[in-house]
Amino acid sequence: MRLMGAACLAVLAMHGASPQRFRVTVEAVRVDVLVVDGKHTIGGLTAADFELRDSGVIQEIESVAFEEAPLSVMLALDTSASVQGLALTHLKQAASAVVDLLTPADRGALLTFSGALRLSCEWTSDRRALQSAIAHTEAEGATALHDAAYAALTLHDPELGRALVLIFSDGVDTVSWLSGARVVEIARRNEAVVYGVTLSSDGRRRPGYRLDFTSGIQAPIKDAPGATLLQPFLEGLAQDTGGKVMNTERSEQLREMFVQIVKEFRSRYLLTYTPRGVDTAGWHPLEVKLKRRSASVTARRGYLR
Repeated sequence: MRLMGAACLAVLAMHGASPQRFRVTVEAVRVDVLVVDGKHTIGGLTAADFELRDSGVIQEIESVAFEEAPLSVMLALDTSASVQGLALTHLKQAASAVVDLLTPADRGALLTFSGALRLSCEWTSDRRALQSAIAHTEAEGATALHDAAYAALTLHDPELGRALVLIFSDGVDTVSWLSGARVVEIARRNEAVVYGVTLSSDGRRRPGYRLDFTSGIQAPIKDAPGATLLQPFLEGLAQDTGGKVMNTERSEQLREMFVQIVKEFRSRYLLTYTPRGVDTAGWHPLEVKLKRRSASVTARRGYLR
């Protein structure tokens, strides 16, 4: 286990020393896509069923993977003092249930955060190691949500699995050095899909990611394309990466939500294409839809290269 200070994350972000590139294989781009008809995911689709536009230009989809692709699941769990007691017990049960769903081909990692960040278990296919790290998790301190999200996105699996970042938090950020807007920008350079789970006793929406930082050095950034100033932080991350956020007022529902997220993520399509007719660098807005049937299609808004 190693402890990472928030100040180190801020320095890395400002100097560009961390791995923030949208990952590609040679020149190919991978896009995770969820296709839903009502409440049910749709299976059996092929490349011929999808239309994908990169910066408005139709692209040739070279391959489509469904359930056969291995997963790389990063669990980023808020273990601040407010999670002590029964909520922590339920959180551990939820995280443990995620590990139980991993196949021998999948890999996982555990990042816990309060005022500091701890990589409690590095990337591994050893489910016993992950379960042990979860069992030894304790709750104390403040909430460095932005810094934790940054770390979860940049500490990616060295093996090229389908990247899922599952972030749990029960409150707003209180001590991060990084602004929420800066982390959203990082997410646009990373191919991971972010799902968030929030535990809120009052059920209220949290303040926007441009407004909810309270401390630290704010790294200068330009307005990100498509940014919504009053959008809650985790919702901004999820929508930009093609994920979603689920909220509950009861910690005993965490297990069900965590399991639902992993099962849904495994039923997503992984589209691969080589960009043609578009600029190499800069912001690439993406649009994915079905050609011949009506369904809800969710994919990342775009990516930065």
